Amino acid sequence: MMLDTKLRRDEAAAATELGYVFTFLLGLMFLSSFSIWVWDLEVATQDRWTKEALEENLFSVCAAIERADEAARLDSDARYAEPIDLHLSTAAGLDLKMWLTDDALHLSDADNYYQTSQAISAAASTTHSGTIELAGVQTIWVVLDEGEVKIQVQQPGF
Repeated sequence: MMLDTKLRRDEAAAATELGYVFTFLLGLMFLSSFSIWVWDLEVATQDRWTKEALEENLFSVCAAIERADEAARLDSDARYAEPIDLHLSTAAGLDLKMWLTDDALHLSDADNYYQTSQAISAAASTTHSGTIELAGVQTIWVVLDEGEVKIQVQQPGF
């Protein structure tokens, strides 16, 4: 059998092939757009959850500080210790730092992207101090001892 080696101009077949190519490229474009949209949605949700967890940590520690101040108002020689379990304790990459001053509890990361403070009443005659790097910390202790309220990582031992 003899094969016809001449090329034929089949415009219908060429148009079909071009249609396949353009359909593939259109699908690829839609898939890429969807992937970018989903990734952006995931990042935004993660950011929101991180901020909510950090604020919850801040409020929990502030509430414990207020309880320590209340104990100091009731008895000036009181000793008080309360552990606070943190949310988002595995977020080591955020480089978070929490510090306590006489008027507020502050929380910030190295880039000041997550930066928040919560005022404390400081109605007792206690002083407030303490700084904690939160990388890998699961529990913070609020300690009242000798008229000073501190935040620390170590259990006070009393």
